[in-house]
Amino acid sequence: MAEPGAELAADLAVDLAAYLKRGLPLDAQSLSVIRQTLGEADPARALALLAADPGACEHAPLVALLFSPGAAMRRELEPVLTAADMGEADAAELARRVGALAAGPLALLLPGGQRLDYPARQEDVRGFVLRLRPGATAPPELRRVIGRRCGGKDADQEQSQGLCALLRHSRLKWSPARVFFLAALLERAEDGDDLPALTAWALGFLDLAGEVFAPREALRERRAALSRMLHLAEAFEDACGKASFEVRLSQGQRQGHVHGPDVLAERALLDRACELVLGVPGQRLENGPDQPLRLDLGETDDAAELLRLLNL
Repeated sequence: MAEPGAELAADLAVDLAAYLKRGLPLDAQSLSVIRQTLGEADPARALALLAADPGACEHAPLVALLFSPGAAMRRELEPVLTAADMGEADAAELARRVGALAAGPLALLLPGGQRLDYPARQEDVRGFVLRLRPGATAPPELRRVIGRRCGGKDADQEQSQGLCALLRHSRLKWSPARVFFLAALLERAEDGDDLPALTAWALGFLDLAGEVFAPREALRERRAALSRMLHLAEAFEDACGKASFEVRLSQGQRQGHVHGPDVLAERALLDRACELVLGVPGQRLENGPDQPLRLDLGETDDAAELLRLLNL
């Protein structure tokens, strides 16, 4: 009798092979990289060069790019991968089976509707399947939270697929601390919150924090680091306003560039995460319990609203 995992891999392999046989989408950015790297304006000639010697050192990265699923494809295939919920061993067997079924001429769907055939090798198809990360389905606790938040409407279903795809491709090893933090963030987020942006930020933060961490301390350290980066950005802009690059270079100034708006955007997401997970403003963490907290509360004559703004 076949093992359940083998049967699961066999069924999913047939579905994925059929998907590839219908045509593999190639996004505009990937096509542009391939054309520019090969120095060929004509997509057909560029792909013919790749097919002629796909194992060449300068071609292999471009072939891998050709068989790398983009964000839209990852969202589209997420439901079947989630339903399979397979482990890494089953994922390797799945890749082998799809490679055997789908290798050969594949239609590449180019931007603008053009279709070009490409002779896909088994290793190309196996690479595509492994880049889908079928063995990295998000933990059931996180899937349940996402399901509760995004169940029902078609738009919510699409967001659910996008969030699960983000989790699948984060490459995080899911520890209890990481699952707890992200589950709390997703559970407590409000309708006005940008869930994809918050989730993407949280995945990067969890990668920096490590598998075991104290949320309050980790958030405090990250906010302090972002504040230091903002000071560097301000110092850089001030220096640029006072002297040219050549003058600063002659004076021995070596300042790295920090893009202030990006840092501010990340700090805003961190502060929102602090409010959702810990129930406190991010600035309060950075200042510490014994330091005065300065907040702009605007103007209000309502005592209850003032207490709410003070988070009391």
